[in-house]
Amino acid sequence: MKARSAALQGGLAVIGLVAAYLTWQRPAESQQKDSVVMLEANKNSLERVRYEDGTRLVSVEKSDRLYVTLAYLPGKRPAWDAGAPVETTDGGVDGGVINAPRAPEPPPDRTLYANDRADQLWGRFTPLEAARALGTLPKEKLDELGVSQSDRKLKVTVSGVPTRFTISKPVNGLIGNYARNEKTGEVFLISSSLFNELDPNSQLLVDRRLHAFKANEFDAFTVKVDNETASFVQTGADVPATTRIAPAATPDKPDEMVGNWHEKIWNRLVVTEVLQKDEKPRFGEPNVIFRIDYSFKGKPKGWLELGNHARTNTMWARSENTLSWVGLHQGAEDVALEGIKATLKK
Repeated sequence: MKARSAALQGGLAVIGLVAAYLTWQRPAESQQKDSVVMLEANKNSLERVRYEDGTRLVSVEKSDRLYVTLAYLPGKRPAWDAGAPVETTDGGVDGGVINAPRAPEPPPDRTLYANDRADQLWGRFTPLEAARALGTLPKEKLDELGVSQSDRKLKVTVSGVPTRFTISKPVNGLIGNYARNEKTGEVFLISSSLFNELDPNSQLLVDRRLHAFKANEFDAFTVKVDNETASFVQTGADVPATTRIAPAATPDKPDEMVGNWHEKIWNRLVVTEVLQKDEKPRFGEPNVIFRIDYSFKGKPKGWLELGNHARTNTMWARSENTLSWVGLHQGAEDVALEGIKATLKK
């Protein structure tokens, strides 16, 4: 028993020494918490976050609100032929010819409103933290970590001062990303989830909402079609199940048809494309079908216009929360026509 006890105590002592050694090897900052600060910033001093993947860039910038820019780097936009599809042989018995599908047109460069997800991402840079600080490393180690030849770049601007990092390329067997401060040479290990959010090829950070206010933050609206108008009041909107919409002239007589239609307008319109400020749909300005003006306690709250483009049979919308027109899903025209019938009784 004594021998077993002594062995156990000896084992615990070894574990303690190993733990002490590993703690000593960690950066001084990490001894106090689970992360180290790469760059100090707060929500007032942080101005811009820009990430490049070698082909495209995503930039989140603070102005009157957060904006996100998605664009190609200079000289990196793929060539695209808008002509007829290319004919290729299909390899069949008759030696016929088929039209090869044309590659989709590369998306245009756009600056758009950023959404709540972008706001959460913004918070991850105030301050910007890493899992570990590795100090400066020799070139051989930088090569091993995928940093040396990487064209992935992160630039964070704080109080007018940009700080640039080179971000490692994916390397088999390595977890996370390595960021090298281009000025100091310091290397940090950071979570790869940061760059899953900062993906220049996705629309994750784009605000697609037609309204920034909630359903219980208006109590009246007016529908206008050409020169005709119809006004309504809303009550009980704190709970969706108790929401009632009635003509303004008879507020105690809910109109179920109008209520059902407005629920579709509010909850079921799907935005498929977002245009930037002053950008028009490719085939021209849509024809406005109707407009809704929202108010709360007599003061304007927001608005919505739905329009169609007859040539392309597409539906578009714009509102107080869009920079220009936004494309809508197929079927949106049926919702618009239903609204005209329900509100103006046509």
